[in-house]
This record gives sequence, structure tokens and C-alpha cells, in this order.
Amino acid sequence: MKVYALSENLKKFPRFRWHPMGTAFSSEGMADWPDDAFTRRRLRDGDISLEPADEKKLAAPKSKT
Repeated sequence: MKVYALSENLKKFPRFRWHPMGTAFSSEGMADWPDDAFTRRRLRDGDISLEPADEKKLAAPKSKT
């Protein structure tokens, strides 16, 4: 399944950039990962998405007001 990086952790920490049985993220932030517990956990955590990230969403900090 195609997944897209959303989390800054994927950019900062190399160990989060890859799936043990999948591929690393490309320069566009896309990777091909299997549909397994590891991938579903990253989806729940909000680190990845099944759709490409909107650049404006990535650039805008989240507000806690």
C-alpha cells in the first residue's frame, strides 16, 4: 500500500523512515509498505497517511487553543 509521510519525526529520525518489510520514504514523502500492524499503528499515530499531505497543513503549526 502507498503511504505518505506526515510526521516531522520521519524526517528527523532515520529509524522511523522505513518499514521493516517495506521501502524507505522517497524525496516526495511516499513509500510502499505492507498492510500490517506496523503500518496501521503508524496510521493511528498520525505519522503517515494514505493520501498525500497538503503542503500547507505540513507548514502550519498545530494550535492548542
